[in-house]
Amino acid sequence: MKIHPKRMRWIVKRLIWVLVALVLLLIVMGALRYKRKSLVKELKIQIIEDSNKIRFVNEDDVKSIIFNKFGHYVEGQTIEKINAKATELALEQDLFIKDADVYIDALNNVNIKVSQREPILRIMDLEDETYYLDEKGTRIPHSSKYTARNLVVTGDIGIYNEAFLELPENRLNQVFQLAKKILANPLLKVQIEQIHIDHNGEAILVPKLGNHKIYFGLPADNSDDKLIRLQNFYEKALPYEGWEKYKYISLAYDNQIVAKMKEQPTEKNSKKND
Repeated sequence: MKIHPKRMRWIVKRLIWVLVALVLLLIVMGALRYKRKSLVKELKIQIIEDSNKIRFVNEDDVKSIIFNKFGHYVEGQTIEKINAKATELALEQDLFIKDADVYIDALNNVNIKVSQREPILRIMDLEDETYYLDEKGTRIPHSSKYTARNLVVTGDIGIYNEAFLELPENRLNQVFQLAKKILANPLLKVQIEQIHIDHNGEAILVPKLGNHKIYFGLPADNSDDKLIRLQNFYEKALPYEGWEKYKYISLAYDNQIVAKMKEQPTEKNSKKND
């Protein structure tokens, strides 16, 4: 059977395109194979810092996590031995690391970007070890390398329970909810530096300015109303009376603030001191 010349030209063109595609495929596969066998040029690690300049993790920590997981460092390895996704998962298993992003660029550099967990509370229980909590209630271990400046919770809080956020009567849950409300208030956030929980589970707030203490009562009882009363007291009363004039402030009673002033030295005592 004789093939028409136009038909023949069409077949030849198609064969040429197929051959070109096969050649390009072989070139690409060869380039990929070459890239996989080539060495990592450089490891670039970026530790993201927030406004508080948290330093739980440094570059050496990132390298150690990778070595402990895979048995080798990134430097000196071939590209095919670097699993970006597995490396991300390994880093994110560390209790100080919130998120990790790993990718290999066109120049064979392995880029690692790490964001750290950001603590909002430091917990110092009578019977438990010191630790931090982030905004979601995730426990962050205490670090010997870095101490975060956070609102501190001390006293009889109870041993940490992973399910504490699901337990309404749990003391850690109650004080955690109270602390978040304090930190959400611009005035109280900078004024309150410590929450102490006594053996009855009641809270005492310790301010940064002044020597007074604030008896709050149970953290979960009318906490919103108590904090509003405390804010009003700070905004309206203390600017006129002075920060050092009060011995204690009590918010434990509904719809009122009970404030006790420090005893002023008598004239007789003043002359005696002179």
